[in-house]
Amino acid sequence: WIYALLTVIFYGICTCEGGQLKSVKVKTRAPANREVTVYYRVPRNYDKDSGLLYRVLVIFGGRNCKGRSEAGGRLGFADWADKHDIFLVGPGFTNDEYWHPEKWSGKALQKALELIKKEYNIREDRLLYYGWSGGSQCANLFPAWRPENSVAWVSHACGVWHSPSRRMQRVAGLVTCGDADTGRYILSRRFVEESRKLGLNVMWRSFPNTPHAVPPESVELARAFLLHYHKLNLYDLGVPGTHPYSALARMEPEFIGDDLEGRYWPASNPVAKRIKREDRVRLYTKELAEAWGERAGALYERK
Repeated sequence: WIYALLTVIFYGICTCEGGQLKSVKVKTRAPANREVTVYYRVPRNYDKDSGLLYRVLVIFGGRNCKGRSEAGGRLGFADWADKHDIFLVGPGFTNDEYWHPEKWSGKALQKALELIKKEYNIREDRLLYYGWSGGSQCANLFPAWRPENSVAWVSHACGVWHSPSRRMQRVAGLVTCGDADTGRYILSRRFVEESRKLGLNVMWRSFPNTPHAVPPESVELARAFLLHYHKLNLYDLGVPGTHPYSALARMEPEFIGDDLEGRYWPASNPVAKRIKREDRVRLYTKELAEAWGERAGALYERK
């Protein structure tokens, strides 16, 4: 019922540790969002003459967050973004059911990215998403709205989900939640189970005795997960010698995790081969496996 009609107002600029924090403003017809500020952080080593495009990670914080802290690198994303040459984008959406991108906020974000692209060599599609609490709703609903424009997403402590669909076959997802965040834990686990029945690439990790909060371990895992799919899709950015995702999608995991135990084994280990399909977690790199859980001990591995 609400459609976006967007125009640029101005660019604001300030500095933050490790990079520049800037903003664009767009207008919409959404009642509480007549003028929306979208912040973005330029990675420290940005090179406009490199001939390459730069990846964007869109970060949604808690409900009605302003976007400034998120784009500025809250939760430890700033150093990570600098190291891997990734732009951070933090939308400052408020109410008007902004977590449903088809209503107005999706077009608002797209317009903001187009404005950023006028100044910087970003890939305004093929996005990464991260969100927690109210923002976690956006982090899964936005890629489900336009899966062709998405690479991977992470939702932590989420209470509103898209309906799993094979349209998401090539978009990787990570779902995390504290097991003491009871309502959201139940909804999150149910979403993962329904997704896996469709053969979708959705990873799951819960955190014991954790209420509605963001444990550092969940962010570490999110960064490892997003980095894996960023690297897997460097072809998007014009990096020489890389290949399309479709050519790499058949890669085999290096480790297999067991959802129930939070442990992982080398994929060739007999124990790994016996893990039930519904509990199997495919871990493609050592870094991802170490961030996901605990490696089984030598004695345990031989059982």
